[in-house]
Amino acid sequence: MKEMFSKKELVRLLWPLIVEQILTVLVGMVDVIMVAAVGEAAVSGVALVDSISVLVIRLLSALATGGAVVSAQYIGKQRPEETCRAAGQLISVTIICSSFFTVAALAGNRYLLGMIFGQVEDVVMQNAVIYFWLTAFSYPFLALYNSCAALYRSMGNSRVSMMASLAMNGMNIAGNAICIFGLKMGVEGVAIPTLVSRIFAAVLMLYLICRPGNAIRITSLKQLRLDRSMIRKILIVGVPSGLESAMFQFGKITLQSIVSTLGTASIAGFAVASNPGHPVWLAFPRIYQSGQTGLILR
Repeated sequence: MKEMFSKKELVRLLWPLIVEQILTVLVGMVDVIMVAAVGEAAVSGVALVDSISVLVIRLLSALATGGAVVSAQYIGKQRPEETCRAAGQLISVTIICSSFFTVAALAGNRYLLGMIFGQVEDVVMQNAVIYFWLTAFSYPFLALYNSCAALYRSMGNSRVSMMASLAMNGMNIAGNAICIFGLKMGVEGVAIPTLVSRIFAAVLMLYLICRPGNAIRITSLKQLRLDRSMIRKILIVGVPSGLESAMFQFGKITLQSIVSTLGTASIAGFAVASNPGHPVWLAFPRIYQSGQTGLILR
């Protein structure tokens, strides 16, 4: 039986996916690392919110995967109109879901953080509230980016979304450096660049997915009108995938909730240890040198 794709073609498709998935989570990780210059209370506040943001990212990515699968099926059936309609429904349903997350985060903010992580110190809670409030605005843009990126993967082109992710992370890192080290801002200095970089990536991917030469593209606003049958197909694939991918993050949030009862030092220490691949003394020099978190290596 003849193979549909050669190993070389599969590698060409997969390696940008791996890089992109790392970069997607790296946005929050970089925020935790760079805000260490502000202090352990800022690190703790960002780390608490970042665990929630990763959960949202996983859920939105799963929904995007469901839409991409449906679109790819229509490509295989050579039904271009249905393909583009599925793409429009994917964008609509992910934006609706992400907007719900945003409204919940803005309305519940301090209450949600207190319910999940208990009674943390006031300075930690204040930093977490600010970071949560600002980054919550980025969820719809993150959903739009994930949807367009998944659609590009359905077309067999994963390099476009990888390059967009690289640009997003580069903008985020540069913005963090300017705001924290240049403007001497607090947690706002990592939240604002995160929001701006995600808006940029979403607008860029939306522009690219509308190009006429794409097999999957958005051609008119009519494709965004809700279609129950199409949305049902997307959810049948996306919801189980989302629950599966979110289970690990639920466990991590539960663990972080337990750690948060031990104080600011423990929260910051957990945040440091949860950032793999970065030596503690390089990624968090201020905390390491001060020894305030009890992370002195002997």
